[in-house]
Amino acid sequence: MAPPVNRHNPSIRTIDADAKKNFVFSGHWLTLTISPILPHLSKKESVESVSVNFDETFQCDTAGALVIAQFLSGLNLEKKSIIPDEIKSLIGKTFSYPEVSQSSALEQSIEYIGHRSFEFLETVQSILAFLGEAVYRTYRTIKTSETFRWTSIYALIETIGIQAIGIISLISLLIGAVLCFQGVRQLEKFGAAPFAIDFLAVSILRELSVLMTAIVVAGRSGSSFTAQIGTMKLNQEVDAIRMMGLNPFHVLVIPRIIALIIALPLLVLVSIITASLGGMLIIQATIEIPYSEFWSIYQNAVQKTTFWTGMSKAPLFAMIIAVIGCYRGMQVKGSAESVGLMTTRSVVESIFAVIICDAIMSIFFTAMDW
Repeated sequence: MAPPVNRHNPSIRTIDADAKKNFVFSGHWLTLTISPILPHLSKKESVESVSVNFDETFQCDTAGALVIAQFLSGLNLEKKSIIPDEIKSLIGKTFSYPEVSQSSALEQSIEYIGHRSFEFLETVQSILAFLGEAVYRTYRTIKTSETFRWTSIYALIETIGIQAIGIISLISLLIGAVLCFQGVRQLEKFGAAPFAIDFLAVSILRELSVLMTAIVVAGRSGSSFTAQIGTMKLNQEVDAIRMMGLNPFHVLVIPRIIALIIALPLLVLVSIITASLGGMLIIQATIEIPYSEFWSIYQNAVQKTTFWTGMSKAPLFAMIIAVIGCYRGMQVKGSAESVGLMTTRSVVESIFAVIICDAIMSIFFTAMDW
C-alpha cells in the first residue's frame, strides 16, 4: 500500500539583501498540495538579482517543479531567469525556459549556418556509411548468386523500367524537339542551321538523356523506395523480417539497387532514341533535311566515346538514387508525417547528388578529352 501523501502546505519566504532577493522554498510542492499557493504566484515582481534556496522540509514532484519554474521565469530580470538545476532535471523537457537572447542577429545567423553545416556533414557521413555497407553486401550477393531474390528484382525492374518507358519517352521526345528548334533558330542567323544536328547529338548522348532520366527516376522510383520501406518500418514489417532471421538489407535494399542499376541504363537508351527522333522531326520540318541525311550527319557528329561517356554515368546515378531512397526509408520513425518528410528529403538529396556527380564527371571527361 502506498504511503499517505504529506499535506504540508508549500510556502515561499523572501529575504531582501540590498538589491538582491533570496527566495526560500519550503513545504511539500506536490500535485495534491500546491493549489493553495497558486494565487500568490501570479503577481509579477521586478527585481535585479535573485537567489534560490530550499529548506529541509522541501519536497517536490513534477507538478511542483513546473510551478516553481513558471514563477521564476515570470520574474522581470535584466538577465535570464535563475532556475535551479534540480528543478530543470526534474521536469526535463516538459517545460521550456524562456530566456532573453543576448546574441546579435549576426551571431544567430552564424550559429544557424554552423548548426546546419554540422547537420549536413552528419547526413553525408551517414549516407556514405550506408553506401559502403550497400556496396559490400551487393558485392557479396553478386558473388554468391544463390542469395539473389530474383522474383523481387524482376518485379522491381518492371515497375522501375518498363512502366517508366512512357513518361521517359514523352519527355525525351519533347526535349529533343525543343533543342533542335532553338538550335536551328539561333544557328540559321549564321547560315549554320544543319549544325543543330551536331549540337543535338553531343548534348543528348553525353549529358541530357542520362541526366533527365536520372532526375525523373529519382522523383518516381527513389521516392517510392523511401515510402515503401518507411511504411514497412511503421507497420513493424522490418522488425518482422529480422525476427524471421532475414537481413533487411538482403530483402529490401539490395534488390532495389540491382534492379535500378539494370533498369536505368535501359531507360537512358530509350531516352537517347526518342530524343533523337524528336530532333529529327523538327529538323525535317524546319530546314527540310531528309531523314537519311539527318542520321548521316548525326553519326559523323559523335565519336565512339561520346555514347559511352553518357552511359557510364547511368550505373553510378542508379546507385546514388537507390541508396539515398533506401537510406531515407530506413530513417522513418514515429508517424506518417515522418514518411512524407523523408520522402521529400530523398527526392531532393537524390537530385542534388546526381547533378553534383554529373558536373564532376563532365569536368573530368572534358579534361581527359573523352
